[in-house]
Amino acid sequence: MKPLFTLLIVLILFFGCNQKEENYTISEKDKKEIETLKKNIPLILANEGWEAYEKKFSKNYKNWHMLGDQIRNRTEYLSLVKQWYDAGNRANDSEVESVDFIPIAKNKVMYLHKQIEKFDLVDTEDKVARDIRFIGIFIKEEGEWKVDFTAFMDAPKT
Repeated sequence: MKPLFTLLIVLILFFGCNQKEENYTISEKDKKEIETLKKNIPLILANEGWEAYEKKFSKNYKNWHMLGDQIRNRTEYLSLVKQWYDAGNRANDSEVESVDFIPIAKNKVMYLHKQIEKFDLVDTEDKVARDIRFIGIFIKEEGEWKVDFTAFMDAPKT
């Protein structure tokens, strides 16, 4: 949990120090849209297919693989998900619990949340669930919220 806390502090300081005098806000409607999008992303892939899923990520999307200290660009990250998907793996449930929404610019929001994703995996009969902690940045492109950045790790086992 320590790396996640450290990342959160760094991101808040970085974005806080770089903000202009403007106070950015986010509407309740936008919060709901972001929360719904994040909850549905794994299910969009499972139920609507690859093209619908891929459209939910911004043109400049990046992912920080926190345990590996690796930043992946949109192409790298999505190709890994595509391999997993093409192998026949699918999410069958997704639950999101919002922690906070932090506006960082006009139409750009940091979203902190917990997510439990449940999967049907091709290499096991067992149902698999991941309890994940996310830091995400969402951006409104062409009137629609999209994922612009994610960093995540599994919740610590207690």
